[in-house]
Amino acid sequence: MKPPFVFALTLVMGPAVFGQSSAPDSTLIAAEKLYNAGSYESAELTARHAVEQADLSDSVRITAERIIAFSLVAQGEPSLAREHFISILKLNPSFQLDPILTSPKILTVFNETKLRYAASETSGSRNRGVGEAEQTGPSFRSILFPGWEQCYRGRTGIGVSLLSVGVVSLGSGITFELLRSSARRDYLSATQPADIAGKYATYNRYYRIEAYSFIVFAAVYITSEADIFLNRNQTVEVHPAFNPSKGTFLELTLRW
Repeated sequence: MKPPFVFALTLVMGPAVFGQSSAPDSTLIAAEKLYNAGSYESAELTARHAVEQADLSDSVRITAERIIAFSLVAQGEPSLAREHFISILKLNPSFQLDPILTSPKILTVFNETKLRYAASETSGSRNRGVGEAEQTGPSFRSILFPGWEQCYRGRTGIGVSLLSVGVVSLGSGITFELLRSSARRDYLSATQPADIAGKYATYNRYYRIEAYSFIVFAAVYITSEADIFLNRNQTVEVHPAFNPSKGTFLELTLRW
C-alpha cells in the first residue's frame, strides 16, 4: 500500500473513528449541561442513552450513572437513584461525592446507599465464606454418627464428647449383644436347676447391659441431632436502613 493512499484512508476514516470514541463523552457533556440548567428529566434520559452504548469504560459509565442518580434525586425519586449509586459502587467501591459541591439531599441518599451496600457486601462475603460445615441442613456426618458433624464444624469440645460416648455405648451394646446371644444358648442348653439359674442370671445381666448401652447411644444420637439443629447458622445482624417517613435508623435482623 502506497503512503499517499494510507494518508487518504486516514483522512476518510479518522473522523468516523474518533467521532465514535468521543460520542459518549459528548453525550455526557450534554447531559451535565441539562442537569445544571435544571432540566432533570432530559438530563436523565440523555445519560441513559450514553449508558446503553456498548464498550463503555468504567469512568464513563460511572459519570453516566452519577448524572442519572442526581437527576432522579432532583425529581423526587431517591429509591430509583439508589440503584444507580449501587451500580457506581459495584464499579468503584471507594467512590465518594464532593461534600462541598454536592447538595445535602443527594449526599444523604448516597451515604445511606453506601452504608447499606457495605453492610450487604459484608453479609454476602460472610455467607460466601461459609462452607459446607456451616450449612443449615443435616449432612451425612450427622446422620452416620453423633459428634462427627460438630468436630467437622470446629466445635471439638462437644463433638469429641458426643463421639466418645457414642463409640463406647455402641461398642458396649454390640459386645454385650454377642455375649447375650452366647449366654442365651448356654441358658437354654442347661439341664440342672442350679446351672439353669446361674446361666439365666448371666444372660439377664448381659441383656440389661446391652439394653442400657443402646439406650445411651440413642440418647447421644438424639442430643447430637438436636445440637446441630439448635446451632445451625444463626446470625444477628445490625445494619442501617432508610424509610421516607422515619428517616435513617438501625435495623436488627436475627437469622435462624
